[in-house]
Amino acid sequence: MENEKEDISSNNKFLKIVKIRPFSLAFNLKLRENDIILALNGEFSTLPYEELRKTLDEDKNDKFISILRDQVVFNIKVNRSLGVTCEEVEENEIQNFKREEHQTFYEKDSDLIQFEIYKNIFRNGIALNTNPSFLASLAPPLWMIYNRMWVFLSFTLIFSLIVFFVSPWLFFISWVLKSWYYGVNQISILRNYYRFNDYRFFASFCAVNEEEAQKKARELDPKIDFDFSYLEAPVHDEEDAEADPINS
Repeated sequence: MENEKEDISSNNKFLKIVKIRPFSLAFNLKLRENDIILALNGEFSTLPYEELRKTLDEDKNDKFISILRDQVVFNIKVNRSLGVTCEEVEENEIQNFKREEHQTFYEKDSDLIQFEIYKNIFRNGIALNTNPSFLASLAPPLWMIYNRMWVFLSFTLIFSLIVFFVSPWLFFISWVLKSWYYGVNQISILRNYYRFNDYRFFASFCAVNEEEAQKKARELDPKIDFDFSYLEAPVHDEEDAEADPINS
């Protein structure tokens, strides 16, 4: 009987992504071909893709999908179908897959945050928390300092001083408008600022906090490092300088 159970479990089929439509949700989340859809909301998913797509589209509530990439499991938050083409792959065909080692990839009671990871050609990384911050609306300069947006901060302070000396009332109105603008558009502003500084979008996944996000990014790229890092410095070798870190 035990052997029969092992045979049955080994024949479970998961979905492997073979094509990603441009500008789809999967495209925006930086999923890749050969990523394997492992689980939905913490439960192993062996549904055909059409059934999975209907499940994802049936309501707009957030759902969590666990993705297996090169033996690394990470979670993404979705509220609609991914926009991908998949093929079925049997569990025993997945390299180094061990079911018992992939049982704790998602905890239903955990408060997961969607992070976006950016990195430059030197593999310096930034973990962007996509949850809006009230600080951007209350005190934009402090929000800029927290996010180390020194160029934006300089222009903002210079502009604010000029407006204040011209008219205190005009300064007050501009401050209110500025606070509203940064509060509403803060994530887009941060993304554009990172791109302006030659950081490229590398990965998107859920984590409990920034420390866990850095750890997961290190699993996906062992050479990535962060300013104000929670991790030990990565081990570099001479070939890193010649490698393409954005697409590696």
